[in-house]
Amino acid sequence: MTAIKLRHLLPASLLVAGALTTGTVQAQTALNMGAVPTGTGWFFGISEGARVISANSDYEITVRETGGTRENAIRLNNGELDLAFTEALVGYELYNGVGRFEDTPNPDVRLVYWIAPSTMHWAVRQDSDIETFEDLNGERFNPSSIGGGGEYITEQVFGILNIEPDFQRMRVNDAAEGVTDGRLVGFSYNGVPPIPLFTEVHSSRPLQLLSLTDEQVKTVIEELPFLSPAIVPADTYTGMSEAQSLGIYMGVAASTELDADTVYELTKAYWENHDEVAASFKPAASVEPQTVVDTATFPLHAGALRYYQELGLDIPEDIIPPEAQ
Repeated sequence: MTAIKLRHLLPASLLVAGALTTGTVQAQTALNMGAVPTGTGWFFGISEGARVISANSDYEITVRETGGTRENAIRLNNGELDLAFTEALVGYELYNGVGRFEDTPNPDVRLVYWIAPSTMHWAVRQDSDIETFEDLNGERFNPSSIGGGGEYITEQVFGILNIEPDFQRMRVNDAAEGVTDGRLVGFSYNGVPPIPLFTEVHSSRPLQLLSLTDEQVKTVIEELPFLSPAIVPADTYTGMSEAQSLGIYMGVAASTELDADTVYELTKAYWENHDEVAASFKPAASVEPQTVVDTATFPLHAGALRYYQELGLDIPEDIIPPEAQ
């Protein structure tokens, strides 16, 4: 795969309704946001952000379960979503019309905010006797939920490392069932540890996370610079040893079809109440507005840009959208 050259490398909830208001209840403008499968840590994190925005703005955000970031991008293209959970790579490819979106680019996709960095999990059953990525060759393994970013990252990483499992493609909940009953040796997902579904499977069919070597990490990042080294600490899942993996930023995107004033209010409500998000979804604590402008892989929405400029942040020219130049 040809290396995608980006400007920066990464550094080493269900229906949200009934917003909290004071005084009389005011009518809110309804918006919908595409998320991920339920049962994953990301669904909770996305929903917490939406809840906070709904409670502190004139907008009520409904968070909808989807297959993941690729499906969200397609639905955003089709005008089915107002807001879409995305990741650094999906946004980059969608905006530039490369990779998965070579035939279906969306030059109108814009970044609103990052929520947190996400970590790839490649897990196998402890009773499978698989200890390295090379041991996966020919084995029945789920690369992550169909259409999700984790599936695509797995395909890219395994391709670079010449790892060739017998991929079994299905939704992540079905993959978890397949691992539990022994039909699959393992499964993967791109999420914030601990991922509830991995914890659940581990309690009934003990798992082990596969760990990349330093050389494998170096090789992959040279080809895929939107990824960075990440560590899943020992005992993140009871009894599991530390694993070296890869991470990527995840956040919320919108189209230019969503007007700048609306996105400005959403962005402002999110960041001015970010402590509430971080209190309930701890991975979000590592991200601040400066992080967004430092690591954006596609242009900011004009409404979000206005808010970040009001904070006095220096915005790189390559992420200022054409409509704001």
